[in-house]
Amino acid sequence: MDARNILDRLFPVKYHFYEMIDRQANINELAVETLARWLDSGSEADSDALLGHVKESDTARRLLEKSLIEAFATPFDRVDIYSLSSAMDKVIQYTKSTLLSMRAYGVKPNDTITRMVGKLKDGTAIFYRSAKDLEGNPSKSEEDFSKMRDTHIAIEQLYQDGMTIVFKSNDPMHALRQREVYHHIKDASANLEDAVDVLHRIVVRLT
Repeated sequence: MDARNILDRLFPVKYHFYEMIDRQANINELAVETLARWLDSGSEADSDALLGHVKESDTARRLLEKSLIEAFATPFDRVDIYSLSSAMDKVIQYTKSTLLSMRAYGVKPNDTITRMVGKLKDGTAIFYRSAKDLEGNPSKSEEDFSKMRDTHIAIEQLYQDGMTIVFKSNDPMHALRQREVYHHIKDASANLEDAVDVLHRIVVRLT
């Protein structure tokens, strides 16, 4: 073991994992908010802003993963930290895929898409609030888990209702394009649900 590693173990660097988790959760919330705004505006500015949030998220995730490798100690299980970050990253990746698919396939916002994204926005906002409570008052997060899971249930129902309409379409290609978009939003919600499960496990272990 070299001298630097010995010093790191005697005087470990303090890595701010709570802040890094907060940061990633905040970027997710901002990205989904931007997608919801883009559905109304269709503007290039909102599209570019969302893609900018994706780049921010990539940077935040790489920093967290690098810190996990370097850190001698973490505030809670490092596998949980990695899993939480990974699930949050998938949320924003599917948010980006929703935007890119709609642009590429010429899918216009409809009631199903707007409502699904609205529920996803609610879920990411509550998740960010819970992530902020994790360090100072983790038990407070307990109040929000059922609300976050309710948003996923609502998105699943909207997806099923929307697909019922899609399957009745006389335009198979349009139906496939719509299904692709619906599925990206549903996948974003499913990964948010995974992140909720990891966050809940962390809260249980901290309280």
